[in-house]
Formats: sequence, structure tokens, C-alpha cells
Amino acid sequence: MEWLTHWNENYSLAILFFGLLVCLAWAVIYALGQYRHLSKELKKSETLVNELQSKREAVEILSRELANHIEQEVAQRLKSDYAHNYLFEGSLNAIVIAQDEDLKIIKCNSSAFALFGMEMLNTNVLELFKDTECKRLVLEKIDQLKHSKWCQNFRMVLQNAETTIPVMVSINFLEFAQKTTLYFTFIDISDIAKLEEELQNKHLMLTQKTKDEEMGRMLGNIAHQWKQPLNALYLVCQNLKEMRTLGVLNDAEFEKYLQIMTEQIKFMSNTIDTFRSFYIPSEDKEEFEIYITIQNTLDLFYSILDNNISIKILSCKNKKSLKIYAIKSEFQNIIIILIDNAIEAIKERLREKRIKEGKITIRCAMEENIAGARVCALYIKDNGGGIRADIARKIFDKFFTTKQSGTGIGLSMVQMLLDSMRGRISFINEKDGVEFKVELPISNQSTQELNMKL
Repeated sequence: MEWLTHWNENYSLAILFFGLLVCLAWAVIYALGQYRHLSKELKKSETLVNELQSKREAVEILSRELANHIEQEVAQRLKSDYAHNYLFEGSLNAIVIAQDEDLKIIKCNSSAFALFGMEMLNTNVLELFKDTECKRLVLEKIDQLKHSKWCQNFRMVLQNAETTIPVMVSINFLEFAQKTTLYFTFIDISDIAKLEEELQNKHLMLTQKTKDEEMGRMLGNIAHQWKQPLNALYLVCQNLKEMRTLGVLNDAEFEKYLQIMTEQIKFMSNTIDTFRSFYIPSEDKEEFEIYITIQNTLDLFYSILDNNISIKILSCKNKKSLKIYAIKSEFQNIIIILIDNAIEAIKERLREKRIKEGKITIRCAMEENIAGARVCALYIKDNGGGIRADIARKIFDKFFTTKQSGTGIGLSMVQMLLDSMRGRISFINEKDGVEFKVELPISNQSTQELNMKL
């Protein structure tokens, strides 16, 4: 029985020990499971911490960059404001800023005060101008600025108690103090105006010089044309004297010689009237035949000419229909300038012995321009050598000349006169010279007559 009792005790201990082992195993398994779970959570936490750390670093970088950008913006704005104030106050040009709605001046610089000589803050910008016309012009330009949104630039003359000052005015919109304002700039152009006046005086002097040269040439032509009538008058007077001395002067002979003298005197008088009408021309437009006008111009100015130079006007079948409505003396000036230029070029080639004789031909024709309208085409051709390619674009510019003593106003004056006549000029180099082409609109009356004939 003792062994049975001993066995039972050992069995109980074994069961107890086995139970303890099972509990320990479950405890180990549970611990391992919790360890794995905690490891996963720790890894997730580490990942989250790393992400948060990265985001924190990125936020710090962005914050530093933003702070630097703001600092630079502030510094740039301060610098810009300083530069603006420096340029605004230090500008030699007068600057005035006015409100758009009531034109009240809210800011101006020291140059503006020096130009206008008055306190101008909170005053209407129109009060700066003494002249009513100037006020009207400024209001007109402000209105144009508001409609077009484009900067308005114009010239005007400021009047003050002591003197007048020519200025260039510019008006534009400007964002100032969070409002749209009007920005006025006044530039003193006294030096430019003085230079323009000097150039104008020079132009007038050159024009007068040209007129004097024309006058001298006219006097030479008058003397040439009067030479034969004066000789005829002298011979008639001598004949009358001899016939009276011989006692053979009867009424019939006296009337005959008197008629001869009257005709010669009328011729001389007409010559004077013709020259005077050219030198003191009428400013009124009139309709005239260009062929007859060209012929008369040649008779007036080119009857005395170098023997080595000939001027020929070719016949024209439509010469009575080629009429223009213009100032006759201006058209004659165009002819004279073009012929004189041809003569000068020919004389140079004659001096260089490159040609034996100079030839100038003039012809007229009725043509159609690009628009299909009938025009009077005038061609003046010479053998003076043509126009060099390097100066072809400059020949109509003011004061451009290739002559040592030239004024440079000839062809530019032709261009100016043709502009007023709604005409145009062109040229083409020929084999041994140049041919100028002048186009002028035919007068309305002449156009109507042509249409009726057609």
C-alpha cells in the first residue's frame, strides 16, 4: 500500500508540474506575441517619427526660405522706395502727380516748383497754365488718355511773368497711394526750340539765296530777250530821224514805224510781266496746262544756255488735256530744280570730258497710277551719269547734297511741293543718266472732259 500511496503522490506532482509547464509555455507564447506586436508598433512609431522629423525639417527649411524672401522683399522695397524718391526728387524734369477725379495735385518735385514758380500742392493742375489755350489742350489730352489708355505726348509753350518756355509734356496713368493718378512730366526743350529756329532761319536764308540766284538768272534772260527789241527800236528811231531830215517822212511811213515800235514795246512789257509774275507769284491755285507752262518756263530761264547743252521738250498728243489744279509757280519751281540738277550733273561730266554734249529731254503723258486713276506723268531725262546706289535713298532728304557748294534743299523741296499737290516723284537710272518721273493728279474739270470724249 505504501507504493501505491507513493505513486499517487508522484502522479499528483507530475500533473502539477505538467500544468506548470503548460502555463509557462502559454506565458512564453503570449509574451512572444506581445513582443512581436510591440515590435511592429515600435517600427510604425519609428517610421512616423522619421516622417514627422522629415516634415519638420522641410517646414524649417521653408520657413527659413520664406523669412529670407520676405527680408529680401522688404529690403528691395525699401531700396525701390529710396530709388523712386531719389529719382523723383532729383529729376531735372518737372514731375507732377494729380488725382484722376478732380485733377488736384498731390505730389510734385523741386523741378516742378522751379519751372512753375508757385506752390502747387492741393491745387488744380489747370491752374499751372496761364493761357486758356494751354488749359484746353491739357484737358483734351487727358480725355484722349482716358479713352485710349495710351501715354499722351505733346508740345506747348508755358507763359509766366518774365518769359515763355517751350516744353514737351507727357501724361500717363500711375498707381500711387493705392489709387490711379495722372502722372505729368514737363521737359524743358528751350535748347531744341532754339536749334529748330536756327535751322529754320538757315532754311529761309538758303531759300532766299535760291531766289536771288533765280532773280539774277531772270535779269540775264530779260537782257537777252530785250536785246533784239531794243536794237529794233534803235533802228526805227534812226530811220525816223533820217527820213525827217530828208523830208520824206509822210503819215503812212510814220504810222508804219509807230506800229513797229508799239509791238516791240508790248513784247518787252509782256516779258517784264511774265518774269514779275514768277518772282512774286500768286498763292492761289488755278487750273493750267502743264505743257504750255513747261514751255514758258524754258523760254524764261533757259533761252541762254551753254552751247554744249540742249533742252528739248517732246511733243505730246494730249497736251491740252494734261491740266492740273495747283499753284503755278510751285510747279515751275519743280521743273527748274530738276532741270538745274540735270545741268549741274552734265557740266561735271563735260568738264571731265566723259561726254561731248549734254542732252535733257522732257516729255508729258497721260497714264494710270497703281490705283487706276488718271494722272499727268512728267519725265525729265538727262545724260549726266545717273545717281549712285549708295546715295539713292538720301537724295530727297533735307540738306543732303553731294556738291561742295550745294545747299541740299533742291530735291527735298520738290518732295515737299509734291506732297502739297498730292503728287509723287521717282527716278530710274538709265544707261548714261537718270530719268525722273513726276506724277500729278489731273484736275477734275479736265477729267470730266476726258470722260465725255471717251
